[in-house]
Amino acid sequence: MKKLIATSMAVFLVAPAFAGGQMYEQQTSNFLGWEILPYVALRGGATYGNLNYNFNDTKKSTSQNLYQLRAALGLTMYETARFEIEGSFFTKGKDTKDFGDIDNVKVTTENIELMANAYMNIGHFRYIQPFVGIGAGMAFIDTKATAAGLENNRNNTRFSGMATLGLDMPFGCYSVDVAARYNYIDVASGMHDFSGDIGIRYMF
Repeated sequence: MKKLIATSMAVFLVAPAFAGGQMYEQQTSNFLGWEILPYVALRGGATYGNLNYNFNDTKKSTSQNLYQLRAALGLTMYETARFEIEGSFFTKGKDTKDFGDIDNVKVTTENIELMANAYMNIGHFRYIQPFVGIGAGMAFIDTKATAAGLENNRNNTRFSGMATLGLDMPFGCYSVDVAARYNYIDVASGMHDFSGDIGIRYMF
């Protein structure tokens, strides 16, 4: 499943290269009075993750510092809102905790997410545009706890939800955005991610 998601997102990002790449004023189409503009986006940043993990009948909160890469394909409803499908890829998270009478348990996570996101502009500004967003989708997450010959593997597909606050800076057919995100994954006793990223959108 993870390889399928990664391959699909690569196709989404490559396909617009054959679309021409003119300025967005020449590319918009009109639908029910709205100007519709397709785009692709690539974002990167860092994440602080907090996983509440239960092992050996003991629950502990593990902390993980991760890097992230996000790739998206979406539509802009000109100067108002955006809707997109996004794939998110995270580096492996690691932490070590004591669970009851078992010491030095190494907890690792590997995570890929497929999200549907919606963003809404706050006001109308020419150079720096604030926006808010929400998203929902699925997380494909592997968690593992290992210690002194013991190993507990869990492969899960779970609901994921996200809230976003950011700034968008348009430059012709490109746009740079900076965003802070909160992401919840319904895995184990709950996973909470706090992220910051910077990205670029190409409108075609």
